[in-house]
Amino acid sequence: MRLALAQRAVNGMANAFCLAFLIVTFLALLCYYGETMMPVFPDESLFLQPAQSLAEGQGMGTPALDDLLPGISQRTYWQPPVYFLALAAWGEAFGFTIASTRWFSRFCAVGVLLLLWAMAKRFGASNGLAFLCVLWTSLDLAFQYNANRGRMDSLNALLILGSWLALEAHRRDGKVWQALLAGFMGSLATLTHFLAIPVTALMAISLFWRKQWLACLAFLLPFGIGWGFWLLYAMQDWHGFVAQLLLQFARKAETDFAGIAVKMLFLQSLVPLFGVFPVNTPPIWFALIAVSLWAWHRHRLFGGAQVAMWVALYVAAALGGEVWYVGWFIPFGYLLLTVWANFLWAQSPKRQILLAIGILWGGFQSVQVVRVFSAIPSLKAETERFQKEIVKVLPPQAKVILHSVPDPFPTLRRVRPDLQLVQLSPTPMNPDTLQRLQEHYSFFVGIEDWGKSRTRLSLQPQKEWRFQVLDRGWVVKVCEVCGANFGQEGSGEKERDRKRQP
Repeated sequence: MRLALAQRAVNGMANAFCLAFLIVTFLALLCYYGETMMPVFPDESLFLQPAQSLAEGQGMGTPALDDLLPGISQRTYWQPPVYFLALAAWGEAFGFTIASTRWFSRFCAVGVLLLLWAMAKRFGASNGLAFLCVLWTSLDLAFQYNANRGRMDSLNALLILGSWLALEAHRRDGKVWQALLAGFMGSLATLTHFLAIPVTALMAISLFWRKQWLACLAFLLPFGIGWGFWLLYAMQDWHGFVAQLLLQFARKAETDFAGIAVKMLFLQSLVPLFGVFPVNTPPIWFALIAVSLWAWHRHRLFGGAQVAMWVALYVAAALGGEVWYVGWFIPFGYLLLTVWANFLWAQSPKRQILLAIGILWGGFQSVQVVRVFSAIPSLKAETERFQKEIVKVLPPQAKVILHSVPDPFPTLRRVRPDLQLVQLSPTPMNPDTLQRLQEHYSFFVGIEDWGKSRTRLSLQPQKEWRFQVLDRGWVVKVCEVCGANFGQEGSGEKERDRKRQP
């Protein structure tokens, strides 16, 4: 008996050490990526600003968008509020910088890996398979990119996993407080990103279906409170609330049928992210979901509620409209793959083959990570050169439209306070405000084709910077805004900006 207990203790210490080593290595890698991989995106500045404004007691607006979405300079409604609230608290302690927000995402990603381990164990995986699940996820480049960006994706995945784990505990133990905890984390998830709505709705339906009325009420209570508070905040500017969300959903609806088909099959995992950044995500998720549904229907190999959860997660990621949602889905996908591996491990007499496949896949992922690792120094040098030169290129008092990767907004705001800066929104924008931009702003800094397609600006390139990641790259330009439809006052301001050019 003592020998068995001692052996169990040794195994537990070994597992904890391996998991800790993996997480420390993961954090070290993301720290090396820094603000280089991926380069700073405009989203990061746009999400940091309402958090900082809130912490400074100035409401939760995004002045950098300059009312390109109705009322957003005073109140931000196009995204749910929990990420901004969390980032405001984090920023109060660690500063309102891009580096700080990326550290917040990194720690959320670490939480995802730890909960992934717990979920794999909950579904019956051995310690070795649970470790492989965490290893595969941590080596996935799409997951790494999400973990190293100042966005809400990692926090959202963390909250969904926490809610799911609490609900699984309730299924096992039947305690009402576990359903309440699942509802608390699930409500926070839906108020962090709308991706969580299908998943948490399914959780509530599963409790209702099993006629667990008290647990269902406990689960739904936090949703009523959380969403009630958000709607009270929305009532301060109901028009802005509705208009901002409609523009956000209009962007999601821009994808045509072919694009929807590609995303439903998760074929975007076959190509580099944004056409530039390498990925190593296996294109197996549609097939894995389909086989899981078949296995449940024909052989009841999985619980119906569990399979429905994976289907809801898959559909949310596939139809969510953004290519980086692949990285959001990755932990859930590898969890399902681990459940299948555990089933096959128990059935197969040739377990060595399964183990070899798992290790070989981890090796392939590692090779791709090393390739990205090798691209960091040159991309970092190109980014630093761009940030140093952009502050010198723009003339004094210039009015500048931004939509660039890397995003120079934090640097220009800090080093060039004389500039008037406005960030373009990724959503469709207020036509009247766009017309004002065309009339009064003299320069555009960013990706020229995107600026033209979204705003119909007439742009004349002045200077460009090239960025390279392995064998792919992109170009950022400083362009003069020009055209025939400028008002008299706007033309005068633009002419003065031209004369100030060095």
